Amino acid sequence: MKLKLFSSLFAVVVIAAFLFSGCENDRIKYEPNSFIKDWLIAGPFPNCEDCSKINYHHDKRCKGFYTDYLKSIGGEKNAVPTEGMKITVEDKNIERTWFKIHSGEDKIHLTDLKPKDMVVAYAFCQVESPKEQKAILAIGSNDGLRVFLNGKEVHESHDFNGRWLQTDNDYVPVMLRKGVNNLMLKIDQGTGDFGFVARFLDYDSVMTKLRKNIDSYKTLKVVAIADTLVATFGTKHKISVLNPNGKVKIELIHEKKGKLGERTVTPGEDAEFLLKKIPKGFLTVRAEFPTPNDGVIVSETRYFKGKLKKHPRVKRLKKDLTIIDENGKPFFPIGTYGAPVEDYQKLKDAGYNFVVAPAKDLDKVNEAGLLAAVPIHGKTAEEYYEQISKYKDHPAVLCWMLYDEPGYNKADLLYIYDIYNAAYKADKVHPSYLVITTPTVYKTFGRSCDVLAVDTYPITNGTIEDVGKNIAIAYDQLENETPIWHCGQMFTWPEQRRPNPHEHRFMTYYALINGARGVLWYTYKGFGQYLPVDDPELWEAQKVLLSELNELAPLFLERGFGKEVPLLRKNESVHAIIKKSPIGTFLMAANISKTDTYQPELNLGKKFDGNVAVYGENRTVVVRNGILIDEFKPLDIHIYKLN
Repeated sequence: MKLKLFSSLFAVVVIAAFLFSGCENDRIKYEPNSFIKDWLIAGPFPNCEDCSKINYHHDKRCKGFYTDYLKSIGGEKNAVPTEGMKITVEDKNIERTWFKIHSGEDKIHLTDLKPKDMVVAYAFCQVESPKEQKAILAIGSNDGLRVFLNGKEVHESHDFNGRWLQTDNDYVPVMLRKGVNNLMLKIDQGTGDFGFVARFLDYDSVMTKLRKNIDSYKTLKVVAIADTLVATFGTKHKISVLNPNGKVKIELIHEKKGKLGERTVTPGEDAEFLLKKIPKGFLTVRAEFPTPNDGVIVSETRYFKGKLKKHPRVKRLKKDLTIIDENGKPFFPIGTYGAPVEDYQKLKDAGYNFVVAPAKDLDKVNEAGLLAAVPIHGKTAEEYYEQISKYKDHPAVLCWMLYDEPGYNKADLLYIYDIYNAAYKADKVHPSYLVITTPTVYKTFGRSCDVLAVDTYPITNGTIEDVGKNIAIAYDQLENETPIWHCGQMFTWPEQRRPNPHEHRFMTYYALINGARGVLWYTYKGFGQYLPVDDPELWEAQKVLLSELNELAPLFLERGFGKEVPLLRKNESVHAIIKKSPIGTFLMAANISKTDTYQPELNLGKKFDGNVAVYGENRTVVVRNGILIDEFKPLDIHIYKLN
């Protein structure tokens, strides 16, 4: 009996020593506002083993995010790891070891873990609090995040499209106990950047800040995305601190039909209404968020269901969607974001004819022989009117950039429409410009600008042929009434890469094949990137491409979209058009496949025969009886001058 009792006591001691071995860890003193830079890290572990990196989304397929990989050391909620402790996941034949890191910066980067894509990782620390107290854990992550404190899960964030790594993404109200508090984080990762950042904030100070600046936290955003009206109340994981378990009621009220419906969601969560069930006309969208100490927080905004009336065409935009210069001559825009003043002349010499530049730099833009797309910022239409009125007569102005990514940022449609009309009221000469990523909102915002730029950035996680397809979608949704420009990718997402020269040439010409009336790229310099220095090969290829675009500009400016060329044998990957212009008749053809090589037979018609030059390639091909046969390797673009 004594032996059994001794054995039982021994087992209890061993288990206790195992679970609470964290006493060997370096403890972090609770200091509000100080970032936690010392952590134990373990990983990576599989997240979504059957997911593709292309157009990846964070959802229930991310099984690793919801799998407890720490069962062998007590589980995610209760584990108290120490440096060197082993984790075993027997059914996946995985073994990992906890290791210490000390970060020299506030953010903790996990990109050195291998593999770093489609994985999850853990981070652990112990925080010593001098007393039991409320606190705010202010935390950011790329991408998803689960937080465990003292044996309980206290927070989860798993945005469908992922998110950037930013300080204080989420405010998590917690109760710290006196003494040691065990904090375990689980971070999930799709592709690209990977990491987290965390600190504690004083609870009362955060509550005071929220109440003092409540208008900035109770925003109500409403946007039509495809066939759905989406309403979102509040800054996600911020305003909810005022009522951590609270729900917000969002109502849809028609100006004539009255209340159409309501949804109950958490702050920051999308409330969805089917557009087909909403009558045309003006709507009031109202949100109510009850709190125990601050009453009911209310937000309202307006929306319009229907076809917004466009103002008359500005003088520099012709009916055929061509931009003209001050002398009335057709102008093919070739520009870039991220242009520093000291490089204006370099950019002009390289072949650009416009840059994105603030109004204060217009004189420098003009001195370099360039034009400027001028970003305008303001909270009201009146502010836009005043700024544009001040600079509208400057000779360097090409267009006014009204707003960046209104769809992605869920901008107020009627606000965008108001500033669009304010721009026209101030300046009836130069066009206004919007740039939009997502095809599902082209129709929503496309009638609130004179020029729409489409910025499909597919490298490395997107579908590269969408660059051209989205141009075509935009024209279709806007009924060919608005010129579409191609805003191309010349940057690298964090921990990824830029397009290579071949991909870059493909994206540019495939956008033009689909009717782009101007081109610009993001970006030349900015966010720690500088194209000529970081990627000399791509910069040299860009200069060659710019020379081609300037030479072929009359072709791209010519009215219409060209005539589609049939193939003798159907091939979904090869697209070709013939287009006439003042500099000749050209055939432009693309292979959109990233893997396959083809030799398509292009049927040009019997009037074409003989040798034709392949533009920029120093070779010719023979057309026999109207049939052109050539080799197209993956993502090849060939341009043929036919006469």
